[in-house]
Amino acid sequence: MTDSDLAETTAQILLDTGCVLFRPQEPFFFSSGWASPVFVNVKRLISFPLARNKLIDLAVRKILDTVGYAAFDVIAGGEVAGIPFAAMVADRLNLPLVIVRKQAKGYGPKAQIEGALEGAKRVLLVEDLTTDGRTKALFCDGLRRGGAEVKYAFVIFKYGIFDYVVRDLDSRGLELFSLATWDDLMRVARARGAMDAAMLKEIEAYITDPIAWSEVHGGAGPSAAPTSASAG
Repeated sequence: MTDSDLAETTAQILLDTGCVLFRPQEPFFFSSGWASPVFVNVKRLISFPLARNKLIDLAVRKILDTVGYAAFDVIAGGEVAGIPFAAMVADRLNLPLVIVRKQAKGYGPKAQIEGALEGAKRVLLVEDLTTDGRTKALFCDGLRRGGAEVKYAFVIFKYGIFDYVVRDLDSRGLELFSLATWDDLMRVARARGAMDAAMLKEIEAYITDPIAWSEVHGGAGPSAAPTSASAG
């Protein structure tokens, strides 16, 4: 399968399992403060065995085609949403799994990383999705403080509409790749007639300028966009 095939199949799965939620009149708000008319709930996939197994097949193929099996020794999943997907990928590749928190917990061993991460292990971060990427930075920083080498992060779905994300992640030495983006999802939605004209128009307005859309609808505006390496 080509990258285009992988992206199209992923988009079909997300639409078929009801992972794409649309609510322009009552926007969704992300933890970063951005407002959005749509929410891609990749976590919902864990309740659909056939769909999730197919998606993990696609994820493994994408990972191996992009960076190769020899590029990493350990799979890391970020709390909470990334854990099931990272666990399934680690199982398919027969590799160790660790869990990384946004910050160290305040009790017990006060660890930010759960599992055995000994020495300078090469870690592939696996997550469900990224919007503006800030959480990926937290996970990456935590893994590196724990002695890991982190060059790559994989997500099922990448919004791909926040211009500063690639720049900031590049500055951290982190390459982010995905199975699908909004461009792929919209292409499949149009072909299938999955959204009416009004819905498509609203989503396209958001995709064209998500920061402006957010500000107009009560969310964060231009001042919230990082100007330095602060996304992940």
